[in-house]
Amino acid sequence: MTSSSPATLRVGIAGVGGGASQMVPAFQRHGSIKITAAADVDDDVLARFKRDLEGETYRSVEDMCKSPNVDLVYVATPNQFHTEHALTALDHHKHVHLEKPMTLNMEEAQSIVNTAERNGLQLTVNVKHSFEPRIQKIREIVRGGELGNLRMMHNWFYNDWLYRPRVAEELDPRLGGGVVWRQGPHHFDIIRTIGGGMLRSVRAMTGLWDDTRPVTGAFAAFLEFQDGAAATSVYNGYDRFHSNDLVFDVGEPYQPPDTASYARARKSQRQRGADAEVEAKRANRYGGGNAPAPAGQTPTAAARRPTGAYILGGPEVISLDLADIRLTPAGIMVYGPDDRYEIDLTSDRDGRDGIIAQVYNGIAHSRPPTPDGRWGMATLEVLLAVNQSGAEHREVLLSHQVPSKD
Repeated sequence: MTSSSPATLRVGIAGVGGGASQMVPAFQRHGSIKITAAADVDDDVLARFKRDLEGETYRSVEDMCKSPNVDLVYVATPNQFHTEHALTALDHHKHVHLEKPMTLNMEEAQSIVNTAERNGLQLTVNVKHSFEPRIQKIREIVRGGELGNLRMMHNWFYNDWLYRPRVAEELDPRLGGGVVWRQGPHHFDIIRTIGGGMLRSVRAMTGLWDDTRPVTGAFAAFLEFQDGAAATSVYNGYDRFHSNDLVFDVGEPYQPPDTASYARARKSQRQRGADAEVEAKRANRYGGGNAPAPAGQTPTAAARRPTGAYILGGPEVISLDLADIRLTPAGIMVYGPDDRYEIDLTSDRDGRDGIIAQVYNGIAHSRPPTPDGRWGMATLEVLLAVNQSGAEHREVLLSHQVPSKD
C-alpha cells in the first residue's frame, strides 16, 4: 500500500484468543480493513472464525504469513511467543501489529525493531487504551498548556484479575504471567501517553500473596518524568475491594462488574478444578460464550461507549498547575481555577478504534504511528523496572524512553 492508495488493508490474526476477540469488531468497524486469515492451534476456534469471517485458517503462524492475502499480521499469541511470531511475520515482509507487552526482554524487543526497520515495515504495539478518547483529550490539554504544566497523576485499580479463569502461562512469571506483565502495559502506557513519554525512573513494590496462584497479583509504583512530573499506579487483583465502587460502577464492556458479590471470582476459582478453569478460559476465545460478538452481532452503540476498566475501573486524577482532571462515565471533569466543567466524550468508538486508525494511517498514508516499536520498547522497559525494583527494593533509572510523536 502507498500513501496515495485507499486499498483495503488485509489482516491475518495470529492467536485468536480473548484479546483478539475484542479487537475483531474494531477491525471490522474500520471501513478499509478486512480480516482475511487466522492462525491458531485450536481447531474449534478456527472453525468458528471461518464460519463468521470466511477467512483462511492455518495451524501455524508461519503458514499464514506465506499467504499473499495478508498485508498485516496482528500477533495476539501468548506473551512468550511474541518475538518468534513477530519476527516470522516481518521475515515474510508483513507489517506487524503486536499485542502488549511486545516481548519479555529488551534484547528481543530490539531485535524485532531492528528487523522491522531493516525490512522497511511498520511495527506497532497494541497499547489500545492509551487511544481512548478521554486519554487523548487529557493529552491534548497537557500539550496545549492552557491549564499549565502537568504535575502529577494517580490511579487505583482493585479487581478480581487473579481469580478469573487462567491458563498456565498467565500464572507463570517466566512466561509473562501476573498483573505486571498482563495489566501493567495498559496503566503505564496511559501514564506515558499523558506525560509525553519521557520517564526518568521507577520505584515499585510487587505482591505475591496467595501461594495457590504463584504469580504477582499486585503492584504499587512511583514513576518520575524527566521534567519532574510524577505518577503513582496501584493495582490489586486479589478480589476483595473492587474499585468500581468508587467510579460509578462502570467497568469492562464485556465483563460488567458485580461489586456487591464479594470475592465471587476467588470462591469460584477454588471450587473449580484445573480442567474446568481451562474450559472457562476457552469461553473467552473467539466465538466462545463469553467472547465479544463480531460486527453485525455487536451490542448497541451505547453499550460500546468508551468505558473500559483500564479507563474507568478506578480513580484516575491528573493534576496540572491550574486544574485537576478526573474521568467520568461520559468524558472528563475539569476542576479549573474558577469553576468545574465536564467535557462530554461519549462515543461508539473506543481506544481499539483509535489505535487501529493509527495502524491503518501509518501503512496506507505514511503517517508515523505513535505506538511504534520504540514506543513499545519504552513501555516494556517500565515493566522490567517495576519487577526489578520490587525485587531489589530500590529506584531503577530508565534509559530507553522516547517522546510521544503526538
